Amino acid sequence: MKIRTLGALVGVAVGAALLTPTASAAPDYDPAMLSALAAELGTSPAQAAERLDREQAQAATLVDLRDRGVSVDGAYFDRNGKLVVNTTDAAAVTKAGLTPRTGVRGEKALDALTARVEQAIGSDIAQVQAFGPDLVADRVVVTVEPDATSALVAKLSKIDGVAVERGAARLTPQADVVPGRIMDLVPGTNCSLGFNGTRNGQKVLLTAGHCVEGNPDIYDANGNHIGKGIATRFPSYDMGLMSVDAEDTQRAYVDTRKGTTVAVRGMSKAPVGTSLCKAGNTTGWTCGTISGYNYTVRYSGESTSTRGLARSTVCTEGGDSGGAYIAGNTAQGMTSGGPADGHDCGWNQGSGATGSYSYYQPVVDAANYYGVSLLTS
Repeated sequence: MKIRTLGALVGVAVGAALLTPTASAAPDYDPAMLSALAAELGTSPAQAAERLDREQAQAATLVDLRDRGVSVDGAYFDRNGKLVVNTTDAAAVTKAGLTPRTGVRGEKALDALTARVEQAIGSDIAQVQAFGPDLVADRVVVTVEPDATSALVAKLSKIDGVAVERGAARLTPQADVVPGRIMDLVPGTNCSLGFNGTRNGQKVLLTAGHCVEGNPDIYDANGNHIGKGIATRFPSYDMGLMSVDAEDTQRAYVDTRKGTTVAVRGMSKAPVGTSLCKAGNTTGWTCGTISGYNYTVRYSGESTSTRGLARSTVCTEGGDSGGAYIAGNTAQGMTSGGPADGHDCGWNQGSGATGSYSYYQPVVDAANYYGVSLLTS
């Protein structure tokens, strides 16, 4: 019998859309995570750990507010690390120690405005790279192709609450034809491993949907067969599922690609502005912050847009797709794609390229859709 350990696999227990580690679980941040975050934030590793502690504590307070029925219409961390909450009950938010914001559109209205923007784009979708809510600026941002027509830009700009910007590069799902890496797919496309768990008693792994199109056989870097693609929702979404061979051993941690691991104790859609890092086989361990949710992206070469993605400032490159994003010890998602503009993140460079960004598939949505129970340590 072959017994193998799958590197860079993580998992959590399926639950509500926003979960946090239990109060009794002491943070055990990996030094590699703290070093990378410190580089991103311009602080010391100790200060990075303090920031993660503050973010997790405030996120837990936000969950409590929601559970108590307090008005919450989106929340984000500001530059000072304070959690700002869109609400009609400023007193309750202030009493809880968070910062209230009133008199804005808020998350629900921005989602509705995003749907209106999609209708306005209509058949001009080939001129658009991405669009979605900017919760901090309380607007919807549309990124158009560099050669998008002035007529389309003018039409979208006239919609109240919409900002239009021209993109500088193509967007691509980030899978390379580079055999011999962590997640090699027959006939040769290369991705990164994501979050493992079980479904109906069977071992499975959640990954980017475009990585498992066609249900390929999947091998590790040593050429060992570790599973097979069994489901995908790409390009409408970018969530996919692969089986994991029964004899293989799943682990509830993220491989930082620096010889260390980060334990996973929960999953969530953390507030905008939360610090997070991702592991991938091309760029290794890179970090940034969450920029927003509910983005629709049109990848180059695809006629159908990809919905429901989160955007972050984490730097990624081809081959990172499927790789795990984690905030502290809380799983966030799997790499979907990013700009193909020739930027170089560097290997294990923490903050990566200046001005970089990427999109990822939130793990909460994928786990709930496929009915996957993920492992946690």
